[in-house]
Formats: sequence, structure tokens, C-alpha cells
Amino acid sequence: MAAANDSRSTYFLFFPLLFMALVIDIIRLPEIINPYRPDILSLCVIFFATFDPARVNIGWAWIAGLLLDLLTGAPLSQHALCLALQVFLILSQFQRFALFALWQQILIILVVNLLGHVLGYWISHLAGQVNYEESIAASSVVTAALWPVISLLCLFLCRALNLAPPAHKEN
Repeated sequence: MAAANDSRSTYFLFFPLLFMALVIDIIRLPEIINPYRPDILSLCVIFFATFDPARVNIGWAWIAGLLLDLLTGAPLSQHALCLALQVFLILSQFQRFALFALWQQILIILVVNLLGHVLGYWISHLAGQVNYEESIAASSVVTAALWPVISLLCLFLCRALNLAPPAHKEN
């Protein structure tokens, strides 16, 4: 009976990785690399939302996006709305996302992240922060290409730290 309760909460890894992803997202990059900046925060939140949807869900995605808004000086709730949209689409439309083949996951991440970027671009235009980006899809392509690395790293850390989602109760 003690062996069943030896696992830790996913929050044990989620919060440090959330902090690291926020730091990576605010690091200044050279202008030539900046259009290809991957969205590490959304990859971490999407991983944990699919790994443990009972604890990390759209609400945590919204909070993580608000933190990114505050750190970057973006219009309040721009990143929050985009990140919550991405997690909502993954959780509602792809309930068995973790069971898909890796190439299917990469394609879904690409489309969902591109939708998030388009929504963020639209919100920034509505807020009056007009800055035309020629390669809006480049960041989404790099983000999707990094999905296998981030998901395998997070899965490895979850197993190494003995993290487990809560057991589902069956009636």
C-alpha cells in the first residue's frame, strides 16, 4: 500500500520547468535568430496538460501566459489567450494526443502553435502594437521540430523523479 503513494505530484517538476521556460522566452536573441525563436513555454504546458490534465489544464496555461505577458510587456492576456487556446485545442480535440504517432504529434503541435501565433499577431494589431512579421510560421515550425526533444526530456524527468498523474477512479 505504501508503494502506491510513493509518487510525487507533477507540480514538483511543472513549476521549475515553467520558470525555466519563462526565462528562456525572455532572453534576448540576435536579430537573425529571433524570428525562429521556439515557444518553449507552450511546449512545456502542452506536455504537462496531456501528461496530467487533472492538475495542469487551461487555467495553468492562462496563468503561465499572463506571467509571460507581464515579463515581456505584451498587452495583458495576449500570450495568456494564445496559450490557453493551444491547450484547449489539444485537450478538447485530441483526447488521445499522447497515443498518436510522433509525426502526428509534431503536425498537431505545428498547426495549434501556428493558430496561437496568428491569434497573438491579431491581438497585437488590435492593441495598436503594429509590427509586421514576414515569417510568422518560422517560429511554429521550429517549435514543432523541438516537440520530440522537449516531450522526451520531460517524460524522462517525470520518470526519474517518480512523478505520476493522479489515479483515475473507475465507477
